[in-house]
Amino acid sequence: MQRSADRILTTHVGSLPRPATLTDAVVKRDRGTLTASEAAELPQRIRTAVAALVQQQVATGIAVVNDGEASKIGYSTYVRARRS
Repeated sequence: MQRSADRILTTHVGSLPRPATLTDAVVKRDRGTLTASEAAELPQRIRTAVAALVQQQVATGIAVVNDGEASKIGYSTYVRARRS
């Protein structure tokens, strides 16, 4: 068994809290109501949110970090988008 005194040797499953403004934008994207300017800035907003979520996980000591599902509003809509 691998042990660590510095990190939590695990990951997590599921969404992590994202900024409300990003949640609103992702919901709008899912509904098809994003304006052109919102759509243009969404990738950068997602990158910024993911960077913050990853940093939060690292600071907590989680060894296997992920994006916290920041760009996904929900599993069912994510699957639908991937199939398109």
